[in-house]
Amino acid sequence: MTASELAHSAYFLSSRNPVANADQRDLEQVALRLRTHPAVERARKVSGVLWRNVMAWPAAEQMDRFEEAIDEVVFNFVLRAVNSDGHYPRVLRKMQPAHRWFGHDMPGSRWGGDSPDFCYRLIPIEHGGRYLVTATPTCERPPSVTFTLMKNMPSLQTVGLLDSLDLKTESDGRLIITIDERPERVFHNHLQTTPGDMHLLVRDAQGDWLAQTPWALRVEKLDGPQRDPLGDDALAREAARQIMESMYYVYYCTQSGSGQAPNELRAPASSAAFGGMATQWGSKSNVVLAPDEALIVTTTSAGATFRNTSLCDMFFQTVNYWSRTGSLNADQMAADADGRFTYVVAHQDPGVHNWLDTGGRRRTIFGHRWQAFERGKIAETPTISSRLVKFSDLERELDSRVVRIDSAGRKAQIAARMEGFASRFIDD
Repeated sequence: MTASELAHSAYFLSSRNPVANADQRDLEQVALRLRTHPAVERARKVSGVLWRNVMAWPAAEQMDRFEEAIDEVVFNFVLRAVNSDGHYPRVLRKMQPAHRWFGHDMPGSRWGGDSPDFCYRLIPIEHGGRYLVTATPTCERPPSVTFTLMKNMPSLQTVGLLDSLDLKTESDGRLIITIDERPERVFHNHLQTTPGDMHLLVRDAQGDWLAQTPWALRVEKLDGPQRDPLGDDALAREAARQIMESMYYVYYCTQSGSGQAPNELRAPASSAAFGGMATQWGSKSNVVLAPDEALIVTTTSAGATFRNTSLCDMFFQTVNYWSRTGSLNADQMAADADGRFTYVVAHQDPGVHNWLDTGGRRRTIFGHRWQAFERGKIAETPTISSRLVKFSDLERELDSRVVRIDSAGRKAQIAARMEGFASRFIDD
């Protein structure tokens, strides 16, 4: 879809950003309104007390973020609730830091180790309904994208998954996906529903923040709605239910990183077990660094065409990755001369290209993802290793093949990140 086509669409509101659309604008207005609904305020109050009981001691040094962090978790489930009516499906982005667009301030909605590179969008699905989802490329090198049909429950059980690497593409580059109760083996680009409430989670993996834009999504319920749309009271009750029922799973996800022994990397494994992408491998570590320490991490690509690594705080929400290098993806990181990838997690600039900046936090949760594996090649298991060193010993500890960077290079690196991040919230 060209900029001109976006500009002349009544649905898409920006010629440069397909996420700025009528669904997003209208649903966000409902979500902002529901934040002050008594049912949501009550759930926020109760969940805040329970969260404080379990986090006040383990996350004591980061409790200055507590209220903001819980507000983000709560707003995530408010967004899920306002777009939970499968009779009236719309497309909604969530899992973003706080930002301003469409003339208002949007709260953050991150949780569970959000990816700085993903555009997370949600479409509600009702078993028994018939849906058509159209994804149109909006840039020369479209990001890899997955479509995951999931049970609408806290642990996000996967029902079916389609990867753009495997999908049939129309002559104009579009992806056309059908969703209904018919068997998926009969159709191409098809997901089969099962009884119960569901949603389609669409993840665009944007490696190049400046050149890549998300796919333009539209959804149509082919058999039309079977009842009137849900009102604010019903949506608020659904939001409150999700806030309370999800709390324990969100806490588990948080502890799955921060509950590990310090600075020990978990072996790479599929992310499906805890609600992540079934075709994705991941690794975590509970990083604990003194002011004079650094963690050196070395990985292999394992044939994954998209990879990223990021740091999260004790509430499992990403640290600042827009004006700091709190994350890196395959397009942003530099390979060692031997083809491996070395990162340095540190409080101060180590002078290497692949610096993961803690922002001064003594404790962070390190995460690494591998996905979009090359088809037709022998699968390779990702590897990852780490070692804790004194910051003053880095030059001696680092291999000479690790790419260095000077202050001018760092400044340019940060400037590109900030420009790319800002483009996510273009609304004109």
